Amino acid sequence: MKLGIDFVINFILIRQIWENSMCGIAGIWNFNRFAVTQQEIDCVTDALVHRGPDGRGVWFDSTQTIALGHRRLSIVDLSENGKQPMLFGNDRYVITYNGEIYNYIEIKEELKSKGHTFRSACDTEVILAAYAQWGTAMLHKFNGMWAFALYDQENKILVLSRDRFGIKPLYYLHSGNRLVFSSEVQAIHKLLGPECPLDKDVLADIAKGSFVNHASEKTYLQNVKSLPGGYNLHINNGTAKSEMWYSLPEVDVPIKFAEQAEKFKELITDACKLRLRSDVPVGTCLSGGVDSGSITSIINRLTDSNSESGKNYTHLSFCAAFKGSPIDESEAARMLADTIGSHLHVVNVDAPSHDELINAMKMCDGPMHALAFYPIWKLYKYIRENKVIVTLDGQGPDEMLGGYRPLHEALTAAIELKKPLWMYDVYKTYSNQGETRQFSSKKFARRTLLSVLCKTMWDRFQLLQRSSNDIDNLNAVRIPPTKTDTFSKSLFKQFFQAPLPGILNQYDRCSMANSVECRMPFMDYRIVEFIFSLPLESKVGGGFTKRVLRSAMYGILPDAIRLNKLKIGFNAPIVDWFHGPMREWISDNINSKKFTECEYFNGKNMRKQFDLFVKKENPQWSDAWKIWPPIHIMWWLAHIQEYKKCN
Repeated sequence: MKLGIDFVINFILIRQIWENSMCGIAGIWNFNRFAVTQQEIDCVTDALVHRGPDGRGVWFDSTQTIALGHRRLSIVDLSENGKQPMLFGNDRYVITYNGEIYNYIEIKEELKSKGHTFRSACDTEVILAAYAQWGTAMLHKFNGMWAFALYDQENKILVLSRDRFGIKPLYYLHSGNRLVFSSEVQAIHKLLGPECPLDKDVLADIAKGSFVNHASEKTYLQNVKSLPGGYNLHINNGTAKSEMWYSLPEVDVPIKFAEQAEKFKELITDACKLRLRSDVPVGTCLSGGVDSGSITSIINRLTDSNSESGKNYTHLSFCAAFKGSPIDESEAARMLADTIGSHLHVVNVDAPSHDELINAMKMCDGPMHALAFYPIWKLYKYIRENKVIVTLDGQGPDEMLGGYRPLHEALTAAIELKKPLWMYDVYKTYSNQGETRQFSSKKFARRTLLSVLCKTMWDRFQLLQRSSNDIDNLNAVRIPPTKTDTFSKSLFKQFFQAPLPGILNQYDRCSMANSVECRMPFMDYRIVEFIFSLPLESKVGGGFTKRVLRSAMYGILPDAIRLNKLKIGFNAPIVDWFHGPMREWISDNINSKKFTECEYFNGKNMRKQFDLFVKKENPQWSDAWKIWPPIHIMWWLAHIQEYKKCN
């Protein structure tokens, strides 16, 4: 039977195994006019099934040289109207999209006033209408996290876009006759096959425990790039052009500190309110610290006032506990939960069994720089098992407000800016962050002060130059900050280059591995711009790090948490695990011939360091952290040999 050409074209256009929309995207564009096969687009799309278990969809253009894929985790508009890839404007525009535009309701009303009509209640259709109205200028209106590919069938232009700070991932391969993109590198890797060449510089960097590659365009695969946060990629006639659409501006802030704190409270409250918009159950991760405690406390106040935006907030909070470890914060989390009326689930995280560790590593999308991913993965696994699909988490303040002990940089800035009183304040602040058997803040502060005053070349290299040089070697893509003092530059690097991009990578992989969406109110662009525009004394001062945040939370967060100076930080108790239950497994790996002869690190030296570590009676975290990355790399190198090229 001969079919009419119109029927064939329409069949291709609507041939969608669509069901629902979000959170893994993929696509292939063959510039040589060869058709993309069903097997190829299925390969990259279904490699992301964990990111979107609620449905899948693929779309082909009329020539079948372009194919877009989507895996959906249903969050807003659970109906068929939210399915993707989605077409708009008489089928001129088509999108596959991962993320959330939190202010989509307000943008939708603006678009309605301009004559646009909508058939769904989801933000995906709002993006399409916004693009039809404003083009890529629409991005400056968006408050959210996203990675999307939007194709204009009339002009034959594909736009890949990533949110301001790179919360949602997007990777691509552009080589000669083809473009391939995906939410995860491993999906492209599985399409290309195990023979795809690896990037030795990136793997060698990861082996050192660094994760600055997440701030660059590089990935562990040669020629597969990461689209940086705040960038678009335009593809037209086989040519790809990258452009930065967002750079951090300096905004006006109140002069008086009290007014700064009040403004901060307004911003974080609104950021939480927007991020409560969901048609599925919402909970929080609660560590017992200032950051997550602030988020949970604000949300509970919002929902107690019967806010419509919190209609699906469960009042459930989740905490990872490490019984007997100095990094366990579960008691503080229990106290806070009892005070604010949150129902806390404490997840006891023990050293992983072999099978658990293998399952977690499989979901990492490449080797991780630290074992901290395992308790994150374990926590989100438990969250999903308890039918919570969205969490609000506290990432961001440590990097923006001096939480990671940038004492050397702060003292140096005080000298540069001739601020002796602030210098003394900073010293006292960081010397009173607690004493444990694995870290002494007093010793750290004294040693750092001596280093700054002596200005020895060795200490400057160790404490200032290492991360900077690593970042430069991997071509970090952010432009320098407008403030030039050493402390401001350090906070900028922590947020845009390391460690935050690597932390965002961990949380994305571990939450989406369990089909949970992680939202981050402190990453609201209005808050980021506000904080980076504040004077130094508003960030660290008065004896406290995160000074403006702590003041803003007065009357909201219990003082026992708000004024707690002890800095722990979320990690795995690697000293205890490596010295105890994981010791034999690590020893077996580290003594293997493949490990000692690996080209990405000095295996023989690592074996010596591990032997010294296990012999110490009181090993330190600084001894343990360097052990994990080579172990993960070796496992991963064996694992990727299981990939089969999709033909």
